[in-house]
Amino acid sequence: MAESQALPKVTPYLLRRADSMCARRLAREYEGGDRSHDPVHRSRMRDAFLAAARDAHAELRVPVATDFVDLTTADLAGHGAGLEPEERAVLNQAAHWYVQVFGDRAARWEDLGLDSPTVSPRRRLRIGGWIDLPVVTADGGFELRQLDLWGGRVPFDDPLDLEAVRVAVLRLARWVGDEPLRVVWVDLVHGLVRERIVDGDADRSTLAEWFDERVTIVRERTAEPEATMGADCGTCNFVAACPVHPTGAHYGRKRDALPGILTVTPTGLDTWRRCAREWRDAYLYGIPSSDTDPGTVHGQQMHDVLRVVHEQGSCRDDAHVDDVLVAHGFDTNDRMRGELARHRSRCPDPAEALGHEITRARFLRHPHAPFMATARLDALWVHDGVLDARDYKTGQVWSERVADDAQARLQAWVLAPLAEQLGLRLRITFEHLAAEVIDDPEPFEPDPDDLVAIGEELRHEVEAIRAEATFAGVGDPDVCHRCRYRSICPDSAVQGVPMWPVVEEEAPA
Repeated sequence: MAESQALPKVTPYLLRRADSMCARRLAREYEGGDRSHDPVHRSRMRDAFLAAARDAHAELRVPVATDFVDLTTADLAGHGAGLEPEERAVLNQAAHWYVQVFGDRAARWEDLGLDSPTVSPRRRLRIGGWIDLPVVTADGGFELRQLDLWGGRVPFDDPLDLEAVRVAVLRLARWVGDEPLRVVWVDLVHGLVRERIVDGDADRSTLAEWFDERVTIVRERTAEPEATMGADCGTCNFVAACPVHPTGAHYGRKRDALPGILTVTPTGLDTWRRCAREWRDAYLYGIPSSDTDPGTVHGQQMHDVLRVVHEQGSCRDDAHVDDVLVAHGFDTNDRMRGELARHRSRCPDPAEALGHEITRARFLRHPHAPFMATARLDALWVHDGVLDARDYKTGQVWSERVADDAQARLQAWVLAPLAEQLGLRLRITFEHLAAEVIDDPEPFEPDPDDLVAIGEELRHEVEAIRAEATFAGVGDPDVCHRCRYRSICPDSAVQGVPMWPVVEEEAPA
């Protein structure tokens, strides 16, 4: 291995998560080494779009719609070869916005060889991250065009709010020299644009200072890396020898479209059971949704308010609850006030809170269907010798017994080791807050046989996912009308014009 390849590597994501990521995973990502197979399907759309854009800017000119035609058709000779119809629909949207934003700005792409990490001998590091389109404009100016095709994080005002943009600017320092650099970040799904000029040593010095501070945190936390369970487990490719998941191992063949260790969640499995194509679009390819599900908005708002109410005080403190509602702009929301009152009558008291919106994970090792199951719990309470996992519901009751709910069964399987460790009985409770729901369904207190059966159920489902070849859509109007891909899926029974969901801007740091 070349000496430079042996250097540790940082990426924008690693720098952003430097002080919050599981330290063991942070160390493995930083230092490199063997990992489970994990195909990066997000690059499918990016690579196709950049190939077309770079061809369009091979010489100094403005982009036009015809530059991207072969992205949006099934022409096997074009850049869209091998893409799914849903991906081509996203790229059609991206082409529209790219021409809208840059159609009057002639530019020539500069191939700087930055698709591979930059080596920093002084820092003894490799610096990764995507750099999309460094271009020279008609007046000889330098411009960086960073493109989002997934409806991801949105900078509040300044493109440098995003770590990926900061790192890209630093890696372009030698190219730019002392000249100003125009930085343009564009969400090509929603047409959002953020732009600024990076000019002078002061801007670059500030970025370099931030970079070195984040690298210092990475190095300090990786010096003695301790594994911690949480949301990182679901996306970690370094399960082998992990003390939190002691039966972990490496899995995967590089030709597989699925990762070596599949992650299953309650929401993900619910999607799989509903429609294999929706699962593939959302959880395997990471395609941005073309349509909203209007039924989820209030529920998410209610969960956010309950979390803040409990983390910052008590749901039985009327003044505190009022303050939270006012702070979130819900002081005149009668529905939410009524549901909070119903919650107060159900919330265990006295009880010790182990956490709110907390993620737990459990690994199952199997030669053909290994998986990491993760579950995000609305609240974990300890009372009366019970570990009580609460799931707050704002909709209707689907079953009279929580034990019959597939989501609750996965939650129980994931939480069982924690309950055993604490010497507590495990209970999964669905707390229904809607005014029309009179009685909550019967809670689920699984016994050892229940837990063994759930593990087998999950394994069989993972085997079914791995065996799936076509990922065909169900074509059922009752299912399709709530699907987030209903306007772009070729198997959809509900057609229409895509209504790309609005994405939230990042709050200022």
